Amino acid sequence: MSLALTAPWRLVEDGAASGPHNMGVDEALLASAQASGRATLRLYRWDGPWLSLGYGQKLSPERAEACRRAGVGVVRRRTGGLAVLHGADLTYTVAAPEAALPPGLQGSYCLVADALCEAFAQLGVEVERTPACRPASGAGRRAGFDCFAVPAPDELLAGGRKLAGSAQRRSRGAVLQHGSIRLTPDRPEAAAAAGLDPGRATSVLELGGNPDPARVGAAVVAGFAAVLGPLGVSLVPGTLSSPERLGALRRGEGPVREAPRTS
Repeated sequence: MSLALTAPWRLVEDGAASGPHNMGVDEALLASAQASGRATLRLYRWDGPWLSLGYGQKLSPERAEACRRAGVGVVRRRTGGLAVLHGADLTYTVAAPEAALPPGLQGSYCLVADALCEAFAQLGVEVERTPACRPASGAGRRAGFDCFAVPAPDELLAGGRKLAGSAQRRSRGAVLQHGSIRLTPDRPEAAAAAGLDPGRATSVLELGGNPDPARVGAAVVAGFAAVLGPLGVSLVPGTLSSPERLGALRRGEGPVREAPRTS
């Protein structure tokens, strides 16, 4: 396999931030990929428990109130998929023009899964992949509410429990895929408020690995480098541009946007 573009990918490693900021940066990276053809791998964390909703997901008033009482922030992603509780995880983002990735939804998911498998191997964590057997048209329309309760194709499990989940959006010739790698179990009170079942997922700590975010992040970077290197693509450390920072700031319309109307 060879990619149409072999320009270096920018590597951005951020600290912990709020849900609106994190999603704003990811949206800004997608806009950059659309406008300039620049590909970016970003790693980041969250400044407390945040529930991220898929683009079209509904949030009941009862669940919203439970989250408020438990101190769980709520934010909406621009990608599809189901709800993810952040705060005890490391999140990755790939924002790239379609030509910089293998073709199709399955191709890009497979590349990311390859990289994450390499990362977990370095961490000494054994994982299995869900089969890439569903048609692309079915992606993002899984039943249920909890992302980690419903494995999708090319997501990673250990002992039948989900360890890493991803969601994707394609727009104007570019791809945004971000995903959550669980480092430690979620706080029980946060999971209960979000309406999630902690028993359906697992974490690096529960699997006997070192959950240190810096170590896991280094393994993820090495995993992407191992997959992209043979394709002629390198990772170059960088930072957000001024327009990207401004675009991220403009994102904030409050922590939750209304779910889009569906016909």
